[in-house]
Amino acid sequence: MNRRYPTRPYAHNLETLSERFFESSLPNDWVSERVSNDYGVDLRVDIFEDNRATGLEFLVQLKSSKRAINDQLERIRLNLTTYNHLVNKLQVVILLKYVKEANEAYWILLRDVPPPEQTQKTFTVYIPKANPLSKIS
Repeated sequence: MNRRYPTRPYAHNLETLSERFFESSLPNDWVSERVSNDYGVDLRVDIFEDNRATGLEFLVQLKSSKRAINDQLERIRLNLTTYNHLVNKLQVVILLKYVKEANEAYWILLRDVPPPEQTQKTFTVYIPKANPLSKIS
């Protein structure tokens, strides 16, 4: 008799890859932790300098896809409610899109995203590929 077991959805694998890529791109002494109650914030990053806490932190909304959409831009769909929640945060918020086929992530600061119409449920955020995470300093 063959036993059947649960399978892991591809989306979960992609999420794990994106988190691993993000964490490997951070300076060694910065601390990234997953936010347990996710209302648009996937990760919180605490910034350390010379192993000393700075009190500085930023928040990350992390999306991922298997393939790139084009040579210049990546895009993510964001719920309006998520945007409204994030835009009111006191911390800096970064939107990040990981693309598996490129093994790269691209970022944009939420403050640089044009405010959407409040009548929409979702909207598209375009992230320039000129902002690769692997080259951020």
